[in-house]
Amino acid sequence: YLNDSRFVSKKSMDEPFEPTEADVKILQDTTPDFRVFTTMVSTFNDASTSYFHKSIGGYHGAKLKRYQELWENQLSKGNMGVINMLNTRYIIQQDKSGSGGPVALLNPLACGNAWFVPQIQWAENADAELKALTDFDPRKKAVVDSRFKDTPGLQAVSFDSSASISLKSYRADKLVYTYHSNAAAPVVFSEIYYDKGWKATCNGNDLPLFRCNYVLRGAVLPAGNGEVVFEFRPEAYSRGEQLSLISSILLLVFFGFSLFVEFRKKSENPLQ
Repeated sequence: YLNDSRFVSKKSMDEPFEPTEADVKILQDTTPDFRVFTTMVSTFNDASTSYFHKSIGGYHGAKLKRYQELWENQLSKGNMGVINMLNTRYIIQQDKSGSGGPVALLNPLACGNAWFVPQIQWAENADAELKALTDFDPRKKAVVDSRFKDTPGLQAVSFDSSASISLKSYRADKLVYTYHSNAAAPVVFSEIYYDKGWKATCNGNDLPLFRCNYVLRGAVLPAGNGEVVFEFRPEAYSRGEQLSLISSILLLVFFGFSLFVEFRKKSENPLQ
């Protein structure tokens, strides 16, 4: 049964949330692609923050298990190392000195979109990898599961303190980075590792990826100047697109052939 209270105006649907002063402050920041963490609401049972910003939380009925485990074991305990590696540029919390409303605090320790690391810490398995994040500085080392030891270049780690990498452009299915380094070195990207769709290239050549810090992507970049491109190209989707195209072409050919046969019959028997 639906009564009047179940219906809302179109304006309420178009603007379900009003931005707070904290939201307005963050929206003025033109830094590309950073994330926000709020302590004012339940991080994974509320989507209001995601309405205005890229949030490290949000709500979805089907959660990514590995990220949920990161939340339960590290994020929920206020682990700043993990918060920083997720490129959390702002933290929204209650203003304890004034109105008591939400206030946006700039986090100067956020690692950014990507960064070079001087050290790799190997973990025996996924459990050890997650535990190693309890007390670590994401800028000083990357924690990597030992199953990725065969990744080219990962055994002999180099580091150039003057190396730099920055995000050039961002789309949901394509990210482009530019970098410079005098030595081949590992880089951590503040994006979720998902090997069933994301492909990476460096200066046009395939770039092997590895998982690091339990949920993030890592790669060893060659020395010099370069461009790294991530594209989401799941093989299952590509095969589906090809099969769909072939099926459509066959259907059109069959339809055209049927019209041709019908037209030919009428030409041979005009009285029919």
